[in-house]
Amino acid sequence: MTRVFTGTYRGTSTAERREDRRRRLLDTALDIVGTQGLSALTVRGLCEQARVGPRFFYEAFPDLDALASAMLLEIQDAALDIARAAVATTEGSPADKIRAGVAALIIELTDDPRRAQVVFAQAYGNEVLMRSRFDGMRRVADVIIEQTRLVLDLPAGHDTAVAATSQLITGGAAELVLVWLDGGLDVDRAGLIDLLADFTISMVERLPDVAQRLSTGSEPTT
Repeated sequence: MTRVFTGTYRGTSTAERREDRRRRLLDTALDIVGTQGLSALTVRGLCEQARVGPRFFYEAFPDLDALASAMLLEIQDAALDIARAAVATTEGSPADKIRAGVAALIIELTDDPRRAQVVFAQAYGNEVLMRSRFDGMRRVADVIIEQTRLVLDLPAGHDTAVAATSQLITGGAAELVLVWLDGGLDVDRAGLIDLLADFTISMVERLPDVAQRLSTGSEPTT
């Protein structure tokens, strides 16, 4: 009788075992990078701590840069999904929705100090991670554009004003959080969220006026 190889071992399929190894590598990488820094991440050390053989590392990722980028992307996407859900489920004014989205995003990214380190601090000095960080900031800006149009019910157009505003919010917020993480801002997390939410709300509320000026080329009003 011919034996048929199914790929199942101890009740788990090949795909399930592959995903489990990938998950362990990502979780262990978060622990190493988030507590010791990106320079501490090595294939050997990672595999030993994750209890995954080196050949399985290369089955999951071509190199450490690819692993770090995947880790960063996963953290960013999870936070964005939570922020979107917060905006969608919050009742009240546009400001209430924006405040809920900002709070959800910051809480998700800073509840675990390791995630905060990966997203806001560890990308500096690594070209691949910096590109991934910029890509992530563009995705955040895209979400701000998407949610701003929904919350404010903006008519079609105003693309330049909305895009410029979203980039200012994203870049400014990221740098402020980095300063806060480094101890350069003497507020607690609730205070940080209030600062970021107030800044975002004020920027968004000025969007119609900014769009008007851009479309007519008029000077700012005082």
